[in-house]
Amino acid sequence: MTDLMKQLTARKVERRRQLAALPVGEKLRMLEEMVADVKKINATQPPKPVNPVRVRR
Repeated sequence: MTDLMKQLTARKVERRRQLAALPVGEKLRMLEEMVADVKKINATQPPKPVNPVRVRR
C-alpha cells in the first residue's frame, strides 16, 4: 500500500470510530442534514448549454 492509501484508510477508520461514539440522535440529525443537502443539489438545475457558433449565410 502506498502512503496515500494508508492515510486514507487511517482517516476512514478514525471517522468510523468518531461516528460510533456519537449518540443515535446525533447520527440521525447528521443523516437528515446530508439528505437535505442532496435534495438541494438535485433541486437546482444546471445552466443550459451555450448555443454553438452559428454559421452566417
